[in-house]
Amino acid sequence: MRKQLTPHSSHGLVRLLLVAASLVAGGSSAMAQRLVVPAEVVLYLHADLKSTDFVRPLVCALQTVLTAPVVTQTSSLRLGPELLATPAQFDVSKVAEVFIRTTAAEGSSPSFKYLIIPHDLKFEPLRYVFSTSFGDETTPHHVGVLSTARLDQGGEMTARRAYKLILKSIARVAGLRSPEACILSFPNSLDELDRKSSAFCPDDRATLIRAGILNAREGEKGTDCSAISQRGPAGLLVAAASGKP
Repeated sequence: MRKQLTPHSSHGLVRLLLVAASLVAGGSSAMAQRLVVPAEVVLYLHADLKSTDFVRPLVCALQTVLTAPVVTQTSSLRLGPELLATPAQFDVSKVAEVFIRTTAAEGSSPSFKYLIIPHDLKFEPLRYVFSTSFGDETTPHHVGVLSTARLDQGGEMTARRAYKLILKSIARVAGLRSPEACILSFPNSLDELDRKSSAFCPDDRATLIRAGILNAREGEKGTDCSAISQRGPAGLLVAAASGKP
């Protein structure tokens, strides 16, 4: 029997489960949870992408805050009609299943892998999703599927949104179960996505630094990506999680 993937989606049930897990564990013990530290973060750029000017600033920004190297490669993953949820949208769970299977032997374990495609995605019961993550500290896979269909507004803006999306996803698939707040909070509209904070809450950031996932001092790697990864009011980034039904 094929095992069904369990995504880290952003609908209400998942939010309630995350909050409940945190309350049961208690504040200090929740922060002591075991996290998976990525050996690398690989961005798979689908061959259907026409606009890729966001990729360079995105990689640069991620390298500023993460300890793991961030690399890119082209993906020719076949997105056939059997993966469609509607005539114009792909089922993100089906796409992820194929992506996980075809890239299972690639990369240095644990490799966090993100497929970036230009096609719209759907995940029930939502009308659409910008992205969905799959995996946690108990699974052999740590992946996400991201669509630029509703995010692409030029290189820097797209990079900012993808940066927030992927950074939040990395924390979740690493096993961070903190309630949704700060960068982990759920936006209810695109405007809210653009206005929400780009920072982890202090306790979450400290946990990720102790685990070796976040760079304790951003920018020490010699990158110049502060415009994308900036945490202050002038650099608010998109959390780009999903649309509401």
